[in-house]
Amino acid sequence: MNELILLLISGIVILVFASQVAGRLDRLHRRVSSARSNLWLRCNERYQEVQLLENAELHDAVSHAKRESNRALFSAEHLFAESELTRLLQAGSTPVSLQSAQIRLQDARRMYNEAVRATLYLRSWRISRWLKLSGRATAPKFVDFDDSLLSQN
Repeated sequence: MNELILLLISGIVILVFASQVAGRLDRLHRRVSSARSNLWLRCNERYQEVQLLENAELHDAVSHAKRESNRALFSAEHLFAESELTRLLQAGSTPVSLQSAQIRLQDARRMYNEAVRATLYLRSWRISRWLKLSGRATAPKFVDFDDSLLSQN
């Protein structure tokens, strides 16, 4: 009888813990989704600032980055195009508004990657894997491209 009560109590404790982990995972997945949207918004903000400059090479780089994002947002090709745009921006003098957009983009990428890190960490827990607490949500991926601050010319 005592073993049955102990088994029942331990089962309840495990279920409560699993419920808390599932809730945390759900919030983290929503945070990743929100951070991804914010990152995309900051990329578009940078595109708009670059379009204000009178430089055909930069306009071509923005067009290429937009095309790649339309194919697959934050794919390897899109991230390469973003890095290439940053490289071109570093080569010339840039207005303060573009530098501000670049800083906001950098912050957005860091926040997104932090949310991804936290989500992947919690998904790696045994209880998360065994009980499939992530549901059908796909595992988020890190976004890594060159978004270093622009050089001051």
